[in-house]
Amino acid sequence: MENNQLTEKLLRVASANPQGFTIQLPDFQPVKKGWAVALKETQDSFGKEGAKRVIEIALQKTSGIVGGWKYGTDYYFDAVLIIEDEEEATRLGIENEQIGIYEIHTNTYKELI
Repeated sequence: MENNQLTEKLLRVASANPQGFTIQLPDFQPVKKGWAVALKETQDSFGKEGAKRVIEIALQKTSGIVGGWKYGTDYYFDAVLIIEDEEEATRLGIENEQIGIYEIHTNTYKELI
């Protein structure tokens, strides 16, 4: 699937899941466990251009993991690392200047700042 098709599908997933989602490309299957840690380089990625940029980075650096959510009127996207160990996820979250990390299978948000 080419990037434009992935981008359009990602925008549809975001629209259907405004509270948030974490999926793996290119099959768009939901990630079901682990700590989600966003990469610093994809912060403030929103809208169609942000989605396209995040897809490129995710396919290169995170095994194709993308997360997103709606904030206000915009959909935001991040390339995401999935880490099993909380201590390692915390370290990587701080290293990537994140305000928090999220454990998918327990629906737990951990503030880092």
